[in-house]
Amino acid sequence: MAIAVTTYPVIYRRDPGDDAWLVEVEGMPDVHTFGRTLEEAAVNAREAIAVTVDASESDVELDECFSVADIDVEELLSLRDRAQELHEIYLSRQRAAALRLAEAGVSRRDSARMLGVSHQRVQQLVAR
Repeated sequence: MAIAVTTYPVIYRRDPGDDAWLVEVEGMPDVHTFGRTLEEAAVNAREAIAVTVDASESDVELDECFSVADIDVEELLSLRDRAQELHEIYLSRQRAAALRLAEAGVSRRDSARMLGVSHQRVQQLVAR
């Protein structure tokens, strides 16, 4: 019987005095750890949680939140994900446009000028 992986919310805070990342585990006020790097802090957090709940470290997943320099990391990650989604839509529509232009008899160079890409890129798009 497999043990389910449990996710624990953790908050990383930078301690500039010690040049380290302090880790708090939400809902577990007695569990604190740190690391010189975020990776080290995450490893230590997984270990501390596993010891506290008597589980294997592989059964501990971290839901990470960063509190440093008033940077909204969650917003940045959300924007990055949205940008990737929009880029995929753009690439799909760019290819469709290149194909339609080719079907309409528009040259690769004219298509490139219209789409704002090189004629080589238009050739790649229609060759797929």
